[in-house]
Amino acid sequence: MADTSYLFGDDEIDGWGQRYFFTFFSEFGDRGNVPYVEAAVLVATLVISVISNLFIIIAVLRYRQLLKLPNYFVVNLAAADLVFALGIPIIAYARITHEWLLGPWVCRILPYTQFVCGFVLLWTLTLISIDRHRCLCVPPYRSPLNAERAGLCCLATWIIAAILFIPVPVWFREQEVYSGQKICTMVFPRSPSINISLAFTLPTVLLAAVLPMATLVHHYYSIFKKIRSLRTRWLSSMSKLPSPNEEQRLSRHVRVVRLLVLNVLLVLSMWTPITLVVGLIYMDGRRENADTHFFLRSHHFIWALQIALLSTIVNPILYGLLSDHFRTCLKKIHSLSKRKKALSRDFLNTDGTLSRSPKPALSTERDGHPRTRADSLASHQILAV
Repeated sequence: MADTSYLFGDDEIDGWGQRYFFTFFSEFGDRGNVPYVEAAVLVATLVISVISNLFIIIAVLRYRQLLKLPNYFVVNLAAADLVFALGIPIIAYARITHEWLLGPWVCRILPYTQFVCGFVLLWTLTLISIDRHRCLCVPPYRSPLNAERAGLCCLATWIIAAILFIPVPVWFREQEVYSGQKICTMVFPRSPSINISLAFTLPTVLLAAVLPMATLVHHYYSIFKKIRSLRTRWLSSMSKLPSPNEEQRLSRHVRVVRLLVLNVLLVLSMWTPITLVVGLIYMDGRRENADTHFFLRSHHFIWALQIALLSTIVNPILYGLLSDHFRTCLKKIHSLSKRKKALSRDFLNTDGTLSRSPKPALSTERDGHPRTRADSLASHQILAV
């Protein structure tokens, strides 16, 4: 295992001397076509993530009916998803070339952005769960936030993450090993009195992963119990068969419960692997040079990271496209696009040249009624969309 993901070298910067370095993004040895499969999966994730998250951001910023308080968090989530996903081409390139060829600065910036975005993603999901919990379970059953407070909460997640992970670009560096290859690895400073790796890893994992996931599960479980209690009380109060409106209300409650359960399961399944892998990397890093029974290979880290990257696809679907408001917006965009194409064709001559359409007169009839100036302005607005 040491010859593929743990390479032996000499640390001349932090004073560790001869030791093994975990390769993180690179993996050596004959792996056949596996690196190309990994790169293809990563690139597919990138494409889908960019399209879906850009749609969420554009839809919220373009249509006023979507500028509601919960969607401030959704936009923050989409922004973090985009930044998180934009590091995928670098990872895919490193998987194919094996050796780290992108220089020391990229080696420092890539892990830093991943740590920051991971923190922002999980805490934004947690803020959404807290806001939903206050609206559904805590009297007077409304959000304590306004647009300004929601914006400050989103900004705070970025500021805290940026400060918390300042050591990451300092400790990640390009390292040349004895075999002559270069890798991007993390080396903690050596201190005779403090275990810096433990002092950083344990609080970081607790604050950036365990605490937000535990808080999210707690709030959604409380919401689940509240909805189930209300549903049971409502059903027991009915003395006859439910009316169509009551059946619709019951169906809506069931749908909410299913989405809550799906939400919790997806968050736990996507972020638990990378949390466990970070812990195992720490444990492997404490081994003596004579002990080469390492737990991990680089592809374990990459696939755990890939699972976390899938959240950049799941989040816009779960918090955007499954929302009734976003589905209505999507239909509206599609409808306007079709009308724009149809009107554009009306302005083209048969030879493909653009025809100059005369200004519509106020007396021109439209569907049997006089055409007004407002009708003319509406047509121009549709063409400008």
